[in-house]
Amino acid sequence: MPNHSTTADAVRNLQRYLRRLSFEENDLPAVPIDGIFDTRTKEALEEFQRMMGLSVTGVADRRTWELLFAEYTRLQQEADRRISPDLFPRTPLNYETVAGEAHAFITLLQFMLNELALIHETLPRLELTGSMDTATSGAVAEFQRLSRLPATGQVNRNTWNRLSEAYNQYAT
Repeated sequence: MPNHSTTADAVRNLQRYLRRLSFEENDLPAVPIDGIFDTRTKEALEEFQRMMGLSVTGVADRRTWELLFAEYTRLQQEADRRISPDLFPRTPLNYETVAGEAHAFITLLQFMLNELALIHETLPRLELTGSMDTATSGAVAEFQRLSRLPATGQVNRNTWNRLSEAYNQYAT
């Protein structure tokens, strides 16, 4: 006697993969994720097989399943991939902020430090001036201390990378 819960789970996975692909492929009908292999699920599976150049059987054989899962995984990875801009100055080589420096990069630095101040009570709140002022240098030094970096109060590539990692972790 077949295990109905295992079969229903497999059908739900099949439906989940087909439904995800239907968001990208207009010809692929969306199916409910209910664990019931009905006519709609079979038609969607047949359309997937047609799209992939497989024999159109409406049966999730090994080759169909492998291609379906590979397409689902590819789409999930694309959706999860985030491309973050690298805003840290590339020139001059070994760039490091200096007191009084002013530009958009410093405004972003201040914003990120303010966000992290919400979870680190020793980080001061900063005014978004866009200038590497005394308060910003002090906040950078405190962040460096918290991150076990040399507390110089200046931002180099290493400090920027740690700050970016901390901010990205906080933001998620």
